[in-house]
Amino acid sequence: MSQTDASSWNKILFHINYFEQGQTLEEACRLARELGGDGIEFRRKPLRSELAGSAYLDELARAIDKHPLEWVSFGAPGPDFMSSDAAVRERELESAISFYTEAAGRFPLKVVNTMTGRLANPDSTVSFLEYEKHGSALAIDEQWTQAIEGFKVLGAHAEKLGFRFAFETHGVYLHDSLEATLKLVRSIGSPAVGLLWDQLNLMLFPSTPPLAEAVELCGEDLFYVHLKNALVPPRQFLACCDLDAGIINIREQVKLLKAAGYQGPWCIEAPRPGDRVRFAKKDLAYLREVLAEV
Repeated sequence: MSQTDASSWNKILFHINYFEQGQTLEEACRLARELGGDGIEFRRKPLRSELAGSAYLDELARAIDKHPLEWVSFGAPGPDFMSSDAAVRERELESAISFYTEAAGRFPLKVVNTMTGRLANPDSTVSFLEYEKHGSALAIDEQWTQAIEGFKVLGAHAEKLGFRFAFETHGVYLHDSLEATLKLVRSIGSPAVGLLWDQLNLMLFPSTPPLAEAVELCGEDLFYVHLKNALVPPRQFLACCDLDAGIINIREQVKLLKAAGYQGPWCIEAPRPGDRVRFAKKDLAYLREVLAEV
């Protein structure tokens, strides 16, 4: 089981979606510290359209100067390597290199969530939640090659800068299932490119590996873990809930990862409406309790 460093086991990041209900970046950093988190996984491109590139990182730097965070990560969107247009892919690669070079020079960047570009079924009658009809199920050889070649370059760049990429298991992307994500990671073959395991995302497929099997499959390629929970009754109905209240046994997941030697950080997520600051308090307290007991 891959290790980020020996001190990462108790490090908990908030996904920025806990603080996207009108809060500024400064308020997000302040809340993360006040609530007792160790850091935030921000978006690579923020939801606020007026912020972009260096202006975004400037505002983020001001926020972190006022409310220092031990861990800073970035997530979606990743570079889009699914386009058939070579010029588009080259621009995406250059943009990613520019962003991560600047971010790594300004923040304590250790591991980041990344993606390869959306790969949705062109049939408008196919539901977004029918994950098995999107992503890797549609991918052609050229798209695999494009993603592999792009991240060979980015992986080498990340090695020089001292951080690592982790592909999130996420529907409607090439890296949707564990099998597809591991195929991508191992085809790239870089020590700076691995996997981000999100079990709830996997549970939206018709068939999902049990927790123990998923941990075994991830092996040394697991760099990062997203934790969230939901109630999933019939197909295509999803009710996100508190971390301790859904169908995933988070305690079992943590125990299995501990037994397998995982030492990386955790990122809790809030993909639901309502009072997300309140959710942040509850979810963080629960995970702290589980980590302490395990």
